[in-house]
Amino acid sequence: MRILIPRGRRARSSLSLVAAAFLAGCSGSIGDGGGETKGSTTAPGNGGPGAVGPGPSGPAGPGPAGPGPTGRGSSTPPQSGGPAPTCSTVDPGPSPLRRLTRVEYDNTVRTLLGRTDAIAAELLPRDEEQFGFDNSAEGRGLNSALAEGYLRATERLAKDAVAKLPSLLPCDSASKGDGPCLDAFLDGFAQRAWRRPLEDAEKQNLRMVFANGKGPGGTFAQGIDAVIQVLLMSPQFLYRDERGVEEAGKPWMRLTSWELASRLSFLLWGGMPDDELFAAARDGKLTSREQIADQARRMLKDERAFGMMKNFYGQWLQLGQLDSLDKEAMDFPTWKESTAKLMRQETESLVDHIVRNDGKLETLFTAPYTFMNAELAAFYGQSGVTGTEFKKVDVDATQRAGIVTQGGFLSSHATPSPGLTALIFRGVFVREHFLCQPLPEPPADAAEMSPPVTPTTTPRSWSKDRMAITACAGCHALIDPVGYGFEGFNEIGLPRGKATDTTGEIAGSDVAGPYNGPVELAKKLAGSKDARACVATQWFRFAHGRLEDEKRDGCSLTQVRQAFDKSGGDLRELMVALTQTDAFLLRSKGDAP
Repeated sequence: MRILIPRGRRARSSLSLVAAAFLAGCSGSIGDGGGETKGSTTAPGNGGPGAVGPGPSGPAGPGPAGPGPTGRGSSTPPQSGGPAPTCSTVDPGPSPLRRLTRVEYDNTVRTLLGRTDAIAAELLPRDEEQFGFDNSAEGRGLNSALAEGYLRATERLAKDAVAKLPSLLPCDSASKGDGPCLDAFLDGFAQRAWRRPLEDAEKQNLRMVFANGKGPGGTFAQGIDAVIQVLLMSPQFLYRDERGVEEAGKPWMRLTSWELASRLSFLLWGGMPDDELFAAARDGKLTSREQIADQARRMLKDERAFGMMKNFYGQWLQLGQLDSLDKEAMDFPTWKESTAKLMRQETESLVDHIVRNDGKLETLFTAPYTFMNAELAAFYGQSGVTGTEFKKVDVDATQRAGIVTQGGFLSSHATPSPGLTALIFRGVFVREHFLCQPLPEPPADAAEMSPPVTPTTTPRSWSKDRMAITACAGCHALIDPVGYGFEGFNEIGLPRGKATDTTGEIAGSDVAGPYNGPVELAKKLAGSKDARACVATQWFRFAHGRLEDEKRDGCSLTQVRQAFDKSGGDLRELMVALTQTDAFLLRSKGDAP
């Protein structure tokens, strides 16, 4: 899709026409219509598209452009944990068109424009969540409110960029001329903005935009302002522009090195590639699985990776619920408005510490420590913590262990005030988020079927009465016994202060059986292959912006889970394993834009 600014200087009406073209042209395609592969740019000096191809079905072997991805009979990925599963066909699974999330938008403009602030939260609508994450391709449609937000953001970004143009374009148009400096801008800034080299026709269109923006007697900066606005309003910027390269007779397409560079950066950093990754794409150094794995491990050491992991784990653990948590003051007088924010920071600090150190899922569940400042420690009744900075603090190992006993988890998955249903919320979360066992929606008349409540009713007795109801028993027999173990903690994550039965049970899992209290539950989850496979599945969903298709994605998922197992549950190696699959390295031809 090519967009032109109409004649007239940078008028808002002109950008509105751009937005109209954007809205009309982006229902499902990017480029010159018809699913053509124009724009699958060949890496200079690379002798070809520079994309990884799949290995052949059957015995291990190299693909058509270097070693192919494991998962379809090809060789074992780096540190992957044994031979990949044998499959009869190559299938990368669905490859939906993906628009940048607010986090990805902010991260990208920060890198592209050298900014330190964030504007998406101010100007763009909230991202819609599906299956627990805000980056679902299906949930990322486009409407007039979003287009207006993009317009306002683009105008602000372009104005600020032109104010510091020498840092973005070290070219003096007064001495070298507009043409050479504009070409340098298109080969530099524009290429980075669209995350690939521009086609000749695209450059020519942008030269027309420059001329229209500058107008008679205008300045070079005015022309560049118009170009920046078009670049940032284009689908090539706002969407993950992946068209791939045709393979004769194959139902899948190879991604170019530039497209693989973007897949790496958005997976591992939640934003655009850096100069080193762009250079690797340009020089044909993303043509094997080993090269891609090496880049992934380099990138996982960068601060941006920790920011992206904070985003994933925050969504997986539903920490966003803490932002709107409102516990009734008359029931919980020690609860303050700041408590929820501190609890969120506690969990984020624990996750960050673990992924920077041993990186193990087991530690995430069983860590005998947490992070607090003086205010949060006082809330928990923990002594010896001073100051506003968060510090690593050992906890009572008989009461607390890892994420499932932190106040953030316990408070989010409970009612605002004391009640009977906290055990349900906590049990549901364990089932759906830690074990990936989806539960059906309750029937419409579920409330009418609830057992009566008397002054002597307890959460456990009410639960057992409910499980005695045939229509309720099927689900609640799976949910409630898991939640029993958390009953020693109240709705704000503090010990109830009275003897409480915390014996629970898990059914339908590889760690099925009784347990007593959340510390024992945490140990069960830490040793559960089902939980490990679930975390790999959650990452797969987040990485691809869609739910898994067990038939089409079976080999990719098995490969990732095997690699995760072989690494001993190393969350960083899990992310490397994601980059070695058919789902990551290829795209389905039927889904190509």
